[in-house]
Amino acid sequence: MSRVVILKIGEGNFATGFSVTLEIRDNHLLIAPFAEGRLVPNLDIADALQNYRRAYYHWVKSQPSLGITVPHSMITNAAVGDPRDNLRQATQTLKDSLNEWLNSSYLSSIQNHILFHIGTESEVRFFIQTTHFDLQQIPWECWNFLHEWCPDVEIALTIQRNPPIINLTPPIKVLVILGNIDIKNEHNSLCLSSLQTVLRNPDKVSMQILSTSSEVPISTKNIHNELIKNQWDIVVYLGHSQTSSDGHDGVFIIDNNTALSPEHNLRNSLEVAVKKGLKLVICNSCDGLGIGRQLANIGVPHIIVMKEPIAVRVALRFLEVFLPNFLGHKSLQESLTIARQELKLHEFEVDAASSSLLPRLIENPEEPPLILPLPPENIGDGPQEDYGQSWPVRLLRHWKQALLFILSILVTLSVLYWGGVFSDDASKYPEISLGEEILLKTNRQDNIIERGRQAFKNKEYKQAIQLFKKSLDRLPNNPEIRIYYNNARAVYQDRNPLKIATSVPLGNNPEIAQEILRGIALLQQELNDEQAKNPEFHFLQVVVANDNNSAADAKDRAEKFVKDPSIIAVVGHNASAASEAAKDIYVQGKIVALSPTSFSLKISGNGYIYKMVPDLETFATSLSEYIREQTDKLIIQNPTNLICYDSRSGDNYNFAQKYRNILLGQQFQTFVKDEDFDCNIEPKINLDEQEIYQKIAQYQVNILMVAPYINDLKRAVSIFKQRPAQQLNLVILGSPSFQSYLTLAEGEQGVENLVITVPWYDLTRDNYIHSFWQNKINVWRTPMAYDATKVILNALRQLSQQGQKFDRKLLNQVLRNDFSIEGMTGTVRFDENGVRNMNNNPDDRRYLILQVKNGQFVPLAPIKSAGPV
Repeated sequence: MSRVVILKIGEGNFATGFSVTLEIRDNHLLIAPFAEGRLVPNLDIADALQNYRRAYYHWVKSQPSLGITVPHSMITNAAVGDPRDNLRQATQTLKDSLNEWLNSSYLSSIQNHILFHIGTESEVRFFIQTTHFDLQQIPWECWNFLHEWCPDVEIALTIQRNPPIINLTPPIKVLVILGNIDIKNEHNSLCLSSLQTVLRNPDKVSMQILSTSSEVPISTKNIHNELIKNQWDIVVYLGHSQTSSDGHDGVFIIDNNTALSPEHNLRNSLEVAVKKGLKLVICNSCDGLGIGRQLANIGVPHIIVMKEPIAVRVALRFLEVFLPNFLGHKSLQESLTIARQELKLHEFEVDAASSSLLPRLIENPEEPPLILPLPPENIGDGPQEDYGQSWPVRLLRHWKQALLFILSILVTLSVLYWGGVFSDDASKYPEISLGEEILLKTNRQDNIIERGRQAFKNKEYKQAIQLFKKSLDRLPNNPEIRIYYNNARAVYQDRNPLKIATSVPLGNNPEIAQEILRGIALLQQELNDEQAKNPEFHFLQVVVANDNNSAADAKDRAEKFVKDPSIIAVVGHNASAASEAAKDIYVQGKIVALSPTSFSLKISGNGYIYKMVPDLETFATSLSEYIREQTDKLIIQNPTNLICYDSRSGDNYNFAQKYRNILLGQQFQTFVKDEDFDCNIEPKINLDEQEIYQKIAQYQVNILMVAPYINDLKRAVSIFKQRPAQQLNLVILGSPSFQSYLTLAEGEQGVENLVITVPWYDLTRDNYIHSFWQNKINVWRTPMAYDATKVILNALRQLSQQGQKFDRKLLNQVLRNDFSIEGMTGTVRFDENGVRNMNNNPDDRRYLILQVKNGQFVPLAPIKSAGPV
């Protein structure tokens, strides 16, 4: 029997403590009631962790032969005494501090549940679920309680919970990538030869090596090609790597000029590899925790990383022990434990200090234990093939086996079908939910929300309503939970509720996603409240999906929406790249999709696709007109412009180009030319704020315009935040993407006086929206999403009043037939291409010029029309 124990640590910090919840599952079924506890405030553990890391890097610095660069933040002057002795002492202090903290915390209920529900003879997998970076670095394997209960248990982090993928089948396919390491070193070369000997077992392993001297040389192109074109079970990386400063990402350092990031330039290839069956990634390289977090977000089910820098010899020794055990049909966890024990034998040798604490396992708990299956001839003691039997007898026996196999397949398919795996119900799939799954990570830590989710999943809708309502009474500014609350109301009070879907980037851009969801949830609340008082129409359910603003994810969500016949229409997507990727699927599936926030014209003219916002040229024009007015009034003299953009965002790149082209037609405007300085702020360009301001000073720039990538708004805001004192009079401008609470929260004083233009919305409705959500800022995405949802519901009402059924094709016909509404963003009507009609009435081209004043976006000028473009 194999059971899964998950210790879920909620939001908090070492100064205030952390909430803790225990989950115990057997075969994906909850077998124990949730136990709760709390980790008490304790700053000593944070100090002990930091002192351990400083001691470790102090020891690294004393070993120049390791070739490891010490980050500036870890340089310590505490060089008294032997570095290995200092590290030994810091390691023991960290272990002692960890146990003192856990022993003084309120964990008795959790420990009792573990002891009661997990027998000593049970197979068990233990997970720590937390988003806190320091908690992910803590050596949980040193917790004395776990050692006493189950001495050999391996602790894994869990970051993402996804459905399991197919199991391993021999021969397993292994891709080995040798990064920036000295393979000519005699010792390294000997270890690599030993490693290749281990892997060269054609019955069990099919291996490909990418290195500077291999048949397929290592390069960015070859790495991408191997991940995309071939199917790999295991990817092993040996070389240098490092975690980003915020801990959420990292890079593989392939050579002195090339760094690959799972979040950016390697993500698409890894996503393809996962879909093809990639099950394990071993990052046997330095400082890999940030890389591990991103690999988990991408969906890699099993990951091994090293938390701190590791010597090449030690990294290779780890693989020499781990791989033979794993290929010898031991489980991943057991093989890792054996390899860790091997490292303990050499714990404080010259280049192996504290090495047993370095490996960190990150897994998806929904996956079964990873183990290479035994070959058929070694399974059981059943009868062998009797070739002395006559062929009719053997044929009869094979027919019986075939018949049994076919029957088992039919039974399996029926179970899968009725269990929902092949169901057309979109909300049965991961990252799509009516209330059965919590998509926003911060919401998953709330025990009341978790209980509401369980009730919804069990179809206990009355209880779900009460629990979701209880959460909203405490945290009213939570659109995801408000939608689930109303979904439960709808199914509880209406035998045939309407159902629409929305797809937003809840995974990697939660702030923007929630801005959109607030508009949808507000309209849903109004409709369902109206129905509760006067049931003359239908309640509304909203299926929520997370697409990460990713083209691949958007296509996947669109395919599932189309296949669910209960979904009548879609509000989405957010980013233009996502909308463009999904458009053909919606057209082929004949389902209306209305994007409240995508600016791209490429999504129009396809029959079933609609967009709420005008072309970006409207806003580029209004922003350039603002600059012209400031120049004419001599508020800006000798205007010199620098235009920065993020090339990952097609919308904002086009915005920057249009803004520049319009300004070129104005007198006196000068620019920093691309050949002098290309201000592309995409991360791979490695352009930092200091370099930007050096160019601003060099060319005497007095107008800076930034067009960011919506998924990396924080990076763009940092450009303004890092403004030096001598540049405080610089006029700063931005595209509509900047109107977000993130801009104000991250930019602080740096974004004061930032000027942007955004789609028009009725500012007189601000108080209503603020009072409903009790939130800090209203932005254009919320009223746009509100009106997009209103468009769909009003069109459905029109069908109802005409006595017609709620049909996707009929809904589209209504929207194409001179349909209009009056909403928070003015009159909404669409032309023959599904684009919001901006030609019949000049007021339809209205926009807002906003400026940040005292930490708020406020109108800068009277509302006016941009006129024909």
